[in-house]
Amino acid sequence: MSNTKKPSLSVVKKELELTIKQRQFVDEIIKGKLGSYKEAYAKVYDVTLTKQGKIPKWVEVEASKLVANPKIAQSIHKAIERKEQSAVASSLRTRNYVIDQLYRESKESDSDSARIRALELLGKSVSLFSDVVETKEARTSDEVERDIEERIEALLSNQ
Repeated sequence: MSNTKKPSLSVVKKELELTIKQRQFVDEIIKGKLGSYKEAYAKVYDVTLTKQGKIPKWVEVEASKLVANPKIAQSIHKAIERKEQSAVASSLRTRNYVIDQLYRESKESDSDSARIRALELLGKSVSLFSDVVETKEARTSDEVERDIEERIEALLSNQ
């Protein structure tokens, strides 16, 4: 019996490899400045417009094929997620900055009215002051079921 070891095999996951044009296509879609995939395709692939100044019909087919490509679709999806996360992070940074400034103003302002206003805005940011009175009515499942049945009967009788 030989004592040779078999090599271990492992799957190497390749990152999404897009061509330069495909990457530009994805970028144009993510920017959102163009109205459609067709327009993004025409811009990236330098499509010549028709005599009427319109995008040729064949571009729609090619753009659809490109969007249906799994690598492209996944790249678009990931880019949109990154864009949304970036927007949320930016919003949170702005919110934190405003709250920090209001907190500082509430302590250090020379004016009493400015301190009170800063405190008021801080209170509103955490829903400390609420003009809405919430009332919740507890109902049993039988009451809810009866109410639903009555509404369905009313809807059916109106037809």
